[in-house]
Amino acid sequence: MIVTDHFVYLHVSRSGGTFLNKLISQHVPGARMLQYHGHLKDLPVEYSHLPVIGFVRNPWDWYVSMFSDYARKHQYVFEVISNRGALDFEATVTRFLTLGDDKVSSRKILRRLATMAPKVIDVQRPPQSHLPGLRSEHFKNYPAGVGYYSWLVQLMFESERDHQVRFGRFENLRAEALRLFEETGTPITDAITAYLADAEPLNTSPRPESFAGCYGPELEQLVARKEGHLIDQFGYTFP
Repeated sequence: MIVTDHFVYLHVSRSGGTFLNKLISQHVPGARMLQYHGHLKDLPVEYSHLPVIGFVRNPWDWYVSMFSDYARKHQYVFEVISNRGALDFEATVTRFLTLGDDKVSSRKILRRLATMAPKVIDVQRPPQSHLPGLRSEHFKNYPAGVGYYSWLVQLMFESERDHQVRFGRFENLRAEALRLFEETGTPITDAITAYLADAEPLNTSPRPESFAGCYGPELEQLVARKEGHLIDQFGYTFP
């Protein structure tokens, strides 16, 4: 979570955050990192007047990117759900999608995640020590019937206060970032324009070029059901 003079940015995992963090931190006035992968609910009240921006991604694509990246980094949620990488893409993603289905296996995974996750995330700790910004209470209160990605997005942007939230789509990251900056009154400097035009992608995952080939019919439909709200809200489709 980065606060600036013009907006607050929330970094959803695997949605262009490393690229955007660098852009905002280096080129937007007043930028200050409060908490890596911080949640809107934890935003200090003195910044609550600022508009909030974030990015979403096609859920079918997100799971492919997540699988490749989390496996490479041995991210602890992935390690638990994938049985330390022993499960393949289909089995692992199915577990991510069905965590809230009240099966014995899902409840066991959630209990383990609740035990492993920190109870408190100290903003002074290095970002790597508390990725992906999830606390024990989050897994203890995991909801039924929703896929992991939709849950993560909803969790990060929920708040007891009213906020003006604007989303961009990862698929048009650079153009969408420019649009959100303009909508929040952020000065578009030459440095911002140059960064969006020329900067190389950051934190890319070693993954197949097309996500469509990673899915069989059953898993494709499972994503459609479990991530349906996000898919409908942003008009995502499977190729």
